[in-house]
Amino acid sequence: MQYAFTATLLALAIGGQAAPHWAFPNGPEGGWGAPGTGVAPIPGTGVGFATATSAIAFPTSTGPSSVIDRAAADDDEDEEEESSSSDEEEESSEEEESSSSDDEETATATSSASSSDETESASSAAASAPVTSAASGSDSGAASGGSIPASSGTSVLSAVQTIAAGETFDGGMVSFDRGVDCTGQSEGGDSDAVFELEAGATLSNVIIGPNQIEGVHCFGSCTLTNVWWSKVCEDAFTIKEQAAGETTTITGGGASTAEDKVLQHNGGGTLSVSGFTVSDFGKLYRSCGNCDSMTERHVVFDDIDASSGDILAGINSNYGDTATFTNIKATGVETICQEFEGNDTGDEPTKGSAGPSSYCIYSESDITA
Repeated sequence: MQYAFTATLLALAIGGQAAPHWAFPNGPEGGWGAPGTGVAPIPGTGVGFATATSAIAFPTSTGPSSVIDRAAADDDEDEEEESSSSDEEEESSEEEESSSSDDEETATATSSASSSDETESASSAAASAPVTSAASGSDSGAASGGSIPASSGTSVLSAVQTIAAGETFDGGMVSFDRGVDCTGQSEGGDSDAVFELEAGATLSNVIIGPNQIEGVHCFGSCTLTNVWWSKVCEDAFTIKEQAAGETTTITGGGASTAEDKVLQHNGGGTLSVSGFTVSDFGKLYRSCGNCDSMTERHVVFDDIDASSGDILAGINSNYGDTATFTNIKATGVETICQEFEGNDTGDEPTKGSAGPSSYCIYSESDITA
C-alpha cells in the first residue's frame, strides 16, 4: 500500500512538472541551449552544462616567433591536450554553480591570460632546447641572384639548437644567432653552432645573423631550403659526418662576407647546391684537405650566382673528389675549380691544377660573367 501511494505521488509530480525551458538568460547569442552551441540545458533549472562535443577555441599568436614556440613546445603536446580536457571538465562543473555572466567574464580573463602567456613563451622559445620540429612552408623553387630577405624578427640563442633526425624546422624568416662576436678563422666546435642537424633533418626559411662563430652543422643527408647567412664567420655550413652514398641538398638561400670558406665538407658523400647566391667570399666550397679521416667527396653546383670571390670549389683530386658545374654566373671570381693534394697528417694541402678536368667537371659554356 505504501509503495502504491509513493508511486502515485511520483506520477502526479511528473505529470505536473512544467516543460523544460531552453531560453537561458544572459547566455550567448541564441541561448545556452541553442543548437550548435555545444551546451545542453538542465531542464527547469536555467543552467546549462558543456556537452561532450564542445570545444574551447584558444587564441593563437600571429607573431613571427609563434612558429618557434610551437617547435619548442612539441614534446609537451600530449600533456597540453590532457590539461585542456581536464580544464573543460572543471569549467563544466563550475557552470552549474555560477551565472552565465560570470562564465563570460571568466572566459574573457582566460583568453587574455592565454594570449599573454603565449606571447611571452614565443619570444623566449628559441632559447629553449632543443628545437626539433615546426610547421613547414619552404620554397623549393628558389633561383639564384636574390638578396638576403628582410627578417621577420630576431632571436639570440643561448645554446646550439638541434633539429632531430628526420625532423623539419621552418624558421619563418626569423634571424637567429648566438649573440657572440665572430672569432675569425679560429676553429669553433659543435657547441658554437647556431643549428645542428641530425641525419635526415631539414632546415628552411632561416637567416643566420652575424653574431656567431659557426653557422649550421650537418650530420648526414641534410636538407636546407632558403637558408641565408648575413655574415659568415669561420664557416657558414659544415657537413660534419656523412656516409659515402648519402647526399646533402641546399636549395636557394645564400651567403655574404666570408673571409674564407662558405660550405665545408668533412664527411663523405655528395653535396648538391642549386639556386644559391654568394658574394664577397674566399671559397664557396672546400672539401677538407687535411682531416684525420680523408675520403672521396663530391659537390654538384647548378644555378649559382657568385660575385667577388677567390675560388668556387676546392677539391682533393688525389682522393677522387669531383666538382660539377652548370648554369654558373661568376662575376669577379678568380678560379672556378681548384685541385689540391690533400692529406690525413694535418699538413697544409698543396695546390694542383685549376680549370676543367676529369675532376673539375664543366666547360667554358657553363660559366657566364
